[in-house]
Amino acid sequence: MNRPPNSRFVSHASVAPLDRRAFLARTARTALGAVALSALPPWAHRALAATAVPDLIERNDWPEHWESTIAALGRTPVTPTDVFFVRSHFPVPKVDVAAWRLEVSGLVNTPLSLTLDELRALETADLTCVLECAGNGRGLMKLPNTSGTQWEYGAVGNARWAGPRLSVLLARAGVKTEAKHVWFEAVDFAPMPATPPFVRSIPIAKAMEDVVLAHTMNGTALTALHGAPLRAIVPGWFGMASTKWIAKIRVEAEPSSNHFMAKGYRYVEPGGDPATAAPVEALRVKSLITHPLEGARIAPGTVRVKGFAWAGPSGVKLVEVSIDRGATWKPAGFSGDATAYAWRPWATEFEVKTPKKITVMARATDSRGEVQPLEAKLNSGGYGNNSIHRVNVDVRA
Repeated sequence: MNRPPNSRFVSHASVAPLDRRAFLARTARTALGAVALSALPPWAHRALAATAVPDLIERNDWPEHWESTIAALGRTPVTPTDVFFVRSHFPVPKVDVAAWRLEVSGLVNTPLSLTLDELRALETADLTCVLECAGNGRGLMKLPNTSGTQWEYGAVGNARWAGPRLSVLLARAGVKTEAKHVWFEAVDFAPMPATPPFVRSIPIAKAMEDVVLAHTMNGTALTALHGAPLRAIVPGWFGMASTKWIAKIRVEAEPSSNHFMAKGYRYVEPGGDPATAAPVEALRVKSLITHPLEGARIAPGTVRVKGFAWAGPSGVKLVEVSIDRGATWKPAGFSGDATAYAWRPWATEFEVKTPKKITVMARATDSRGEVQPLEAKLNSGGYGNNSIHRVNVDVRA
């Protein structure tokens, strides 16, 4: 089987039959239709009646693709771990932490092999930043077809990450002058031997700048779903760069030629060639309306609109809101401090005194002047959809 070189300390987690507890857990995080609900046994109806509104939408069950609801994202500026979206290329590996080591090799003077305890003993960097799946919004793009997960708005979250900076490890290893790229190799693998492993690489300049090797998320140990025992956090880039379950870091002269680098995660125009298409890297400027929610009914008077906005390394400079389908725009105010790579909470208010149906729209602008488009440019993979968010609201008593 084509397993990664460090498969001595990893196996796929076993899959148990679906018992009552597992069934309820899955049902609680999945939006069920009326037909499905009618087929549930009485005990499930009683249990669901006492269950809160689901915070996660299951887009795929194995490997796990779970999307946060907008309602869950809107509760706090920092997204709790249990409602943070989950995206895995392959099934979650079960790692033997006692045997696990992080290896740093390649174009270095002194290769390293570090245990998790040794990594925890290093100086810790704390970083709050957005992670967004490159395919977030794919399900909303007007594509003829695509094989990717049909995410809508919630394959994104803003969490606190902690661990040593990658630059510290690279300095200890001693990077050679010909080194230009850093490769991340993970321990997850596909059940089918012919499927290539997941490998990402980033330019060494980015690796030395701000990348964190996180063992902690939101103040507690990283969970298996989110990459335990260690994952990369590449701030300002789409989430596929923030490789989970890392076991090896290679310093090389060239970028990785892995399938997910050479052909996947590229802005390929319909009918275009992936080899010549631009790679998916930095986040695009984007905003999300978290209140009011789609289809909300609000009494006439003051209508408060709020949400979050984020961008890549340039950061968000402005958010504007419209309730007249873009005819006019009103600047929103930010709350809290501006933190590099974290999203910014924003809010504004409108007076709507007479009953009517309105469409609320929000657009963000980054510090380089890039403005969120009405409709993002199509690409065959459905990546980087930063189209303006629209929410339809019924204003009446």
